[in-house]
Amino acid sequence: METVNVKPHQCLLDLSMQLKGSIDALFDFAIANGISITDDLKSGSTLWVPDRAIIDRRTFQTLKDEEAIPANAYTTEDEAAIKGGIGYMGIQVDLRVSQNQE
Repeated sequence: METVNVKPHQCLLDLSMQLKGSIDALFDFAIANGISITDDLKSGSTLWVPDRAIIDRRTFQTLKDEEAIPANAYTTEDEAAIKGGIGYMGIQVDLRVSQNQE
């Protein structure tokens, strides 16, 4: 069985699309690696690629020709970095309320 190195922000769905051309191989990837389909993958980690034929050759070839690497994972670290704005600010912490001095 061959292996693949996980790129930043990749999830099993991305790897399934990239290496088999379809999300139909999603559960095969999970079973081959003994993980859940929703587990966060660590960038740089090595996973087993299931011994299953490419499902959609057109999608597989398009991604390969375009040198596209699907990467759609959204981690809790991403969430913390993205959340911001007035809805997440604390008064007198990172939102200052001041009186207009005209």
